[in-house]
Amino acid sequence: MATRPLTARSPRANTLRDLAPAIDLLKKLAGYELETGVDRLMLELGENKESLTPAQHRVLSDLVEFTQQRTIEKFEARVALQRLKHFAPQLVDEL
Repeated sequence: MATRPLTARSPRANTLRDLAPAIDLLKKLAGYELETGVDRLMLELGENKESLTPAQHRVLSDLVEFTQQRTIEKFEARVALQRLKHFAPQLVDEL
């Protein structure tokens, strides 16, 4: 079965073009880095966790939960990009 080249009128070409913003968002998620100030605060709170007030302990717990969730999302974005690369390598050029 012969395949047609992708043209501007091709539904597949339009679909690939329409995927570009989603792929850009996945790339952004995959490359996410925690802000320096937040990372520093979490480190300081973690190093002094024995002497934290209850409010500071909640902040530390929330920061840990936040970073764990971002790490999962970062991993999921990388997996999604790897899968998409098989379908649209021209859109997912660098990982």
